[in-house]
Amino acid sequence: MEILGLVGIVLGLLLFLVLVYKGNSPFWCAALSAAVIAAFNLMAPADAIGAFTSGAAGLVATMLPICLGGAILGRLFSAVGATTAMAQFLTKKLVIKRAGDAQVRMAVLVCLIIAGLCTMGGIDAYILTFTLLPMIAVIAELVDIPRRFIPALVCLTSFFMAAPGAPQIDNIMARAGIMSFVYGDGAQALAPAAGEHFYVSAWAAPIPGLIAVIIMVVGGYFTLTHMILKAKRNGEHFEYGAMERLVADADRPLPPFGIAILPLVTVFFLYTVLPNVSPIQETPILIALAGGIAVTLITMGKYLPSKDKNGVAISKGKSAIKAINIGSDSSPYAFLQLVTPAAIAGVVTATAAFGLVISALAGLNISYIVLTVIAVAIIVAITSSPPAALMVAMPVVLGIMLGHGMSPDAIIDAIPGIARVGALAATTLETLPFNGFILLTLSLAKTTHKESYPSLCVLSVIWTLIGTIVAAVLIFAFPGLS
Repeated sequence: MEILGLVGIVLGLLLFLVLVYKGNSPFWCAALSAAVIAAFNLMAPADAIGAFTSGAAGLVATMLPICLGGAILGRLFSAVGATTAMAQFLTKKLVIKRAGDAQVRMAVLVCLIIAGLCTMGGIDAYILTFTLLPMIAVIAELVDIPRRFIPALVCLTSFFMAAPGAPQIDNIMARAGIMSFVYGDGAQALAPAAGEHFYVSAWAAPIPGLIAVIIMVVGGYFTLTHMILKAKRNGEHFEYGAMERLVADADRPLPPFGIAILPLVTVFFLYTVLPNVSPIQETPILIALAGGIAVTLITMGKYLPSKDKNGVAISKGKSAIKAINIGSDSSPYAFLQLVTPAAIAGVVTATAAFGLVISALAGLNISYIVLTVIAVAIIVAITSSPPAALMVAMPVVLGIMLGHGMSPDAIIDAIPGIARVGALAATTLETLPFNGFILLTLSLAKTTHKESYPSLCVLSVIWTLIGTIVAAVLIFAFPGLS
């Protein structure tokens, strides 16, 4: 029966991937996929529905703060023209004065810097896409980068999603998956060793994590610039095609660069730096994002639009409320897109067939660091959801470690390294062709998979995988680094 159940899991997941790939809503596709999986595993309808809803519910409390806060911050950051101000400042300093290949290299570097600043500053990557893409299109037009590379330039954010200290989903969910086991299923064994104040820092295993990010950034940067320059030498040029021509903040005052980055610095300081330099053990992500929102309004409120889209004058207060409303209204969709695949994972993990997978993983005579990479990469490929993969894989790995007789103290000591490679592994096979982020960027840039996915794959799958493997090797060879 378990073999039939495994077949059902594969068929159900393939159905979900094909339907989403063809542009259907992931919400009903997830329910249909879960129904197929449940049917092949002979699950009672009530049990299947319970597993489906509980799988999604498990992420709600953790995901809602970052989706809501990140969406509002991202919208306000765009409304005050901060992203455009950063782009204009860096373009003038690094791009305009150069020509030829050097200009292209600097243009890609500018996109990389902005993506890094915004990601490390706590703006949700999904929401950030809508802010970055129009600005990147303007830069691409300026230096004649073919439009098919715009999605890859937007996807530069993937290098920073699991960076040490990044106030992003990957770090947060790696911690959440671990804590749910330490004080949940593994409480009897691990809670006494962990103590009351056990905490997985966003800075977990910083040296291997930073080395991995540097490899991703350097390798991805030079690979992408090479691909762009090769395309230009083959006669390709920029053209808008069917893409909407969006020139944000064209004729309006913009904040200075130093002011524009203050909200990002604030979020990073509150979430990442403060817990390491003060008695405060943790700053909740929503508090850090609220700090960034407050700094945006205080320092750049005067740069909010003074007219609505119809040209009617509005007060700065109404303009701020409008931006907050738009950000708040956009967060539920992003939130549901992240949570829905977890509902499928809830059904999968409730099946007896999933036990076969766990048994197979438990039977592998490999390092727990390598096991973490394999488990997270497989589940993120299946669900296209880093939060779901981390919430499922982290407890699985820790449970296998306990089952193998590893002492609770040794497991607690190994957790920082496991958290880092888990977060990094969640960035690898996430961006397969059917991923929602990939579909969104291709849709906005009006390009096809054939045109844009090769460069996307190199950046967000191959280089992230290389960085993850390097971090895993370093943590395995030098455990003290974690």
